[in-house]
Amino acid sequence: MGVSEKTRKIVWAEAGGRCAICRGEAITPGTDCDDPSVFGEEAHLVARSKGGPRFGNLDVGSRHNHMNLLLLCSRHHKQIDDQPHHFTVERLREIKERHAAWVRHSLDERAAGGPKLVPTQLSHSLGCWN
Repeated sequence: MGVSEKTRKIVWAEAGGRCAICRGEAITPGTDCDDPSVFGEEAHLVARSKGGPRFGNLDVGSRHNHMNLLLLCSRHHKQIDDQPHHFTVERLREIKERHAAWVRHSLDERAAGGPKLVPTQLSHSLGCWN
């Protein structure tokens, strides 16, 4: 059993659609001729299988729970898996909690008329956008 659609939605919503490390958007905008590109990935804090980075004592059902997942861009997902001694379960939990707090704070500011989480105008350098 893998990550459920509901769990994926929770992970993406809690992360505001942004990588928990660099805070970059986890999708690129679509164009007039192509769909958006999704490069955000749900990363396990405690590995999903034996031999994976940060594998530990966690029952099978909890491995795919939203509490054991964080949203990362593909670059940072690869980095945390390649550097498990630096990116410990505890460090990843802290990154996830800090990022979720930043998303909530950013959305609260936006609702109050403060800085926006997502720019309102995209650069012409992306091609089809104004």
